[in-house]
Amino acid sequence: MRTAPSLYLVLRPEDHVVLGESDFGMPGLTAIEAIGPFVGIQASGPLITVHDSVIQAGLGIGHHPHRYNERLFYIEEGQLDHDDALNRITGHMDTGDVGQFTEGIRGMIHSEWNHGDVDTRAYILVYTTDPIPERTAFNALRDADAPRSEEGAGVRTKELVGPRSALKVNGDIRLFTESQLETGGALTLELGPGEGGLVSVRDGRVRIESEREDLVPGATLLAPPADEPRILRLRAAEPTRLIRVVHGPGQGFVRGEPLPRRAER
Repeated sequence: MRTAPSLYLVLRPEDHVVLGESDFGMPGLTAIEAIGPFVGIQASGPLITVHDSVIQAGLGIGHHPHRYNERLFYIEEGQLDHDDALNRITGHMDTGDVGQFTEGIRGMIHSEWNHGDVDTRAYILVYTTDPIPERTAFNALRDADAPRSEEGAGVRTKELVGPRSALKVNGDIRLFTESQLETGGALTLELGPGEGGLVSVRDGRVRIESEREDLVPGATLLAPPADEPRILRLRAAEPTRLIRVVHGPGQGFVRGEPLPRRAER
C-alpha cells in the first residue's frame, strides 16, 4: 500500500526488527531491519531492504539465490567474502570497502562468509534496478579509493556513491556517504523534488535542528520521496558517525503488513 509521505519519520531502535538464526536458518548472522519485508515500511523510493548486519567470525550464510535487484555492502568492521557459484564470481571486502552485488537478469546463487578473526559489521542497501542489467557482476570500491572531503566545519565525509565516486550503481541511489562529525558539527540531508533519503546514526548523538529530541545509535531518520524539496540539518551533540543516503522516487513510500517470521509461524 502506497501512502502519502511525511516530511520525515524517526525510527527508534524498537521500530526495527532484529532477524537472527531462526530467520536465516543458520547461526552467526544478525540483521537489524529498518526497511524490508519484516517491518511495516517495505519500500522508500528504490530501497526495498536496509539492514545493519553482523556476521560472526568464522561464520556466514550459505549459498542462496537473488535476482533482478542490486545491493551494496558497506563494511564498517571486519571482512567478508562473496562466492557466486552460479556465475563463478568471487569477491572480497575489507574494512572500509563497499561491495556492489549486481544480480542481473540471470541472477546469482551466492554465499556471504566471514573468514576473519573478528565479527564483521555491514550496512546493507538493497534496491530495484531499472532497466535490469543483463550481466551479473561484483565490484568493489576500496576504502583508499573513496573520495573524502570537508563538508563544513567539523564534518569529514567519505563518498561511497555520488558524483565524485568511481562506483557507478544500476539503481537510483544518488548519494551514499559516511560522515564523521565533531561536537557541534552539522550534516545536511538535502533533498530535491522527488527525492527521498535516510540518515542512520552509527555512533554518537545528533539532534535534528528545530527539534528537541536527540537521535542515538540504532535510530534511522527516514525521509520518504516527496514532490517538494527539503533540507534537514543534524547537529552533533558529541563526536558522531552517520550514514546518509539520497535516492530517487522509485516506488514511492510503501507500507504493508510485515511477513510472518519463522519463529512466529
